[in-house]
Amino acid sequence: MNTELYIAKQILPHKDTANISKPIVNIAIIAIALGLAVMLIAVSVIVGFKSTISEQIFGFSSHIEIVNFDANTSFESLPIHTDKKLIQNVANEEFVTHVQIYATKPAIVKVHGTARGIIVKGIDNSYNWEFIENHLVAGEKISFPQDTTTDNVIISKILANLLQLSVGDKFTTSFVPNDSNKKVRKRSFIVTGIYETHLNEIDDRFILADIRHIQDLNNWEPNQCSGYEVFLKDYKHLDTDKERIEEICGFDISPDVQRLRVETLQEKTPQIFDWLSLLDMNAWLIIALMILVAGMNMITGLLVIILEKTTMIGILKALGAQNVSIRKIFVYVGSMLITKGLFWGNVVGLGLCFIQLFFHPFTLDPTVYFMSYVPIKINILYIIMLNVGTFILTSAMLILPSILITKISPSEAIRFD
Repeated sequence: MNTELYIAKQILPHKDTANISKPIVNIAIIAIALGLAVMLIAVSVIVGFKSTISEQIFGFSSHIEIVNFDANTSFESLPIHTDKKLIQNVANEEFVTHVQIYATKPAIVKVHGTARGIIVKGIDNSYNWEFIENHLVAGEKISFPQDTTTDNVIISKILANLLQLSVGDKFTTSFVPNDSNKKVRKRSFIVTGIYETHLNEIDDRFILADIRHIQDLNNWEPNQCSGYEVFLKDYKHLDTDKERIEEICGFDISPDVQRLRVETLQEKTPQIFDWLSLLDMNAWLIIALMILVAGMNMITGLLVIILEKTTMIGILKALGAQNVSIRKIFVYVGSMLITKGLFWGNVVGLGLCFIQLFFHPFTLDPTVYFMSYVPIKINILYIIMLNVGTFILTSAMLILPSILITKISPSEAIRFD
């Protein structure tokens, strides 16, 4: 039998007792519960926000691109020849989910007196429509006939509103030729679908069109493209997966006697991912502050219990109990109170998270936050780590007030009663 644990259970403040320490202990329990609830909500929101933004960016632009090995970073790129064997070799890697070709070209569109610079992204039948289909707000995806080039395109809701276009409307786009001696070339497109990702980096400028338009405008051969887009199973292993793809194609010579370069989206747009990484710092700051507040409240509560039980401590010492044994009693008391606080913290925190996850009561301005409601992603591992970490750290902080027990003299403690 654990004597210290038995005594600890007996001296816990109960509902039917009028202990002086009860209100203070209740405040400490509430502080732990609220602290854990705040930590759970903060972590779930931050993980959800990062996950949502990353999925939107990677969903449209892919995780890794294989392009011409040149210093050009614009959307007016040098072509590479489509190598089906290379595509198959990359697609066969277990961490790769899909590989597709693409081509991009800057353009200007003018409708109803409004001009706008855009990027036309050319795609073909290899394109993975899953992301766009999940973000279509009107119309449908593009179909690519084998024998002719389709004029159907998909534009963003922002561009549709700015240019006053809807599904079925036609508009003309002007392309600046690569050769300065040639005239501006125009193409007439038909809106077949409208998407919305809430990411200005995408919605402000990209439209999807038949890749054969880009090939014709650039005087490319039918088997030429700007590069390959590679989608991964898990973007957390981005650097490792990139190295593996580089082993396959990064330093080989393509059929058009041009070297290929492998680059990640994180390398192309580092500012977005630097911004997302700052969210981790906010999460750690919130966790540290909440644990500190909860720990200080628990220390206060335990000190009051110790002072209230001074006579009991004196009697136990008079009966021969060691300081270590008595300190264990009060650490057990504190640990049981912490456990109670953690239980209610999980109930409140996870309850609010699930409400937001399924019903979205808390909304956001998509023009500012890139999404229409507060995102939530519940990670079981993070929940366990927060609970275990909070319990260990706050329990460790209880060692400090328990030192007071060693200063209590049995004769003075009993006389004090």
